[in-house]
Amino acid sequence: MKKKRAIKLVEEKLPKKRFEHSIRVAETAVKMAELFSGEADKVELAGILHDYSKYDDLALMYQQVTKYELDSELLAYNSEILHGPVAAAVMKHEHGIEDEEVLQAIFNHTTGSKQMTLTEKIIFVADYIEPGRKQPGVDDIRTMIFDEKKLDRAIYEISKRTVMYLLKNDKCIYPRTIECLNYYNLEK
Repeated sequence: MKKKRAIKLVEEKLPKKRFEHSIRVAETAVKMAELFSGEADKVELAGILHDYSKYDDLALMYQQVTKYELDSELLAYNSEILHGPVAAAVMKHEHGIEDEEVLQAIFNHTTGSKQMTLTEKIIFVADYIEPGRKQPGVDDIRTMIFDEKKLDRAIYEISKRTVMYLLKNDKCIYPRTIECLNYYNLEK
């Protein structure tokens, strides 16, 4: 899929603020690809498309989990977890994206995963640090990336903060998030 088509697809579907976020994620991802010798075209496309299903109806997402034969364990989670895997499946089956790195980056952008490809790592981090993000500690992660060039350390810190937030708010933690935390704790 070409960049222009991806932008049009997302712009037509997402609210303006989420569309702008997606563009900032893509721009941040391209900067990170330059820094870490990644593939700019792949991270840009994944960045544009990563939140494509973010605002889909939850019942529709559950149907798509079944339709596209995604892990049935996903049915126990809400749209915060589901929108990545569903968007990846929709991009593959309905929009013809075949690049597995792009699809996996979309799939794992909220949860992370152990042994991520460089493209997956970049999208996972770019989604967290794009310039519109204001959560506490985000500048520390930006410093890890752009000044210290510690990508795996940033993944660990993001995963740790996510797990701590979920625990504090008495929310379920998706197993891949725990795997990501443990894996990148050893890699940092």
